Amino acid sequence: MLIVVVVVRMFVPLEFKFTKTIVMPLIMNPIIELLQYKIYANVQVYQFLLLVWALGIIWNMIKWIRAIQITKDMYKRIENHSERYHISDFIDNYQEENYVVLKTNYVSSPMVMGFNKTILIPDVYLSQENLKNVLLHETWHIKNHDVYTKQIINLLVIMYWWFIPAYRLRDKIDLFLEMRVDNQTTNPFSKGEVMKYMHTLIEIQKNIQDRNEFKRQSTHFMIQDNAHILEYRINYLMDGMYRKKTNRILMIVVLTLPLLTNSIILESAFEPPNNEDMYDQSDIDKGYIIKHKDGTYELVFSKIRAKILNPNDECFKDVPIIEE
Repeated sequence: MLIVVVVVRMFVPLEFKFTKTIVMPLIMNPIIELLQYKIYANVQVYQFLLLVWALGIIWNMIKWIRAIQITKDMYKRIENHSERYHISDFIDNYQEENYVVLKTNYVSSPMVMGFNKTILIPDVYLSQENLKNVLLHETWHIKNHDVYTKQIINLLVIMYWWFIPAYRLRDKIDLFLEMRVDNQTTNPFSKGEVMKYMHTLIEIQKNIQDRNEFKRQSTHFMIQDNAHILEYRINYLMDGMYRKKTNRILMIVVLTLPLLTNSIILESAFEPPNNEDMYDQSDIDKGYIIKHKDGTYELVFSKIRAKILNPNDECFKDVPIIEE
């Protein structure tokens, strides 16, 4: 629930109708002055930062698209050098959708690569129990469309590439996806079967080698474990915490917190200029416009003389024009 609320707020960073502003000149004025500081010609700091932000988005978008293409190419290569099976070949009386299973030495960990509804398993010995747990685990990843969830979060990180907590959020969502699959896979299991499932996770982690030549290039497009996430998942399964329900009051607080953070906005406040330097339409109407011999126009009122481009503008309709 919290993930959904946070992600939606980041994709749609708009103010609410009930948002209240608080004037905080001591904090906000220096920030505004810094952002409006001219660093070169008429280029202000905030304009420069927006340019860097846009360039960063473009660069990361190119890398993301290229990584997707690399993943597609890798999958084709793996598909051409793998033994092809189906889940029913490994699990007796399997009644669910019979996904393709590719057995290959190109990967060192079971995974679902890219957007293909195909399970990849390493070409190593796996006991019948371990193989069953692996296939059920990866099947749930396909059913949940976790790869699409990951790509949505990748887009979010691309948008906020400069915001360090966005990367932390992505890691936590990866952890949540794995824990959800653990819950779905072991839900019908007995306590003994859950222990065997945890043993499977540990055995698979032991077999993971750095020899996986594709790991670095497309990590975000493979659903696989890492040591830190696995440690947390094992402890979580052992404690049985995933079978507890969140307290309703805590759930309400979790849901309202992201909304409350956007209900108050701090704003800067500057003193108005001296009244002697302020003029309105009535002051302009008391002046006159000079049409010079070279065709240019000049507005004269009070002690002000200013060149104008269009004497027919609506604000000058009551101002007389005098030819030089």
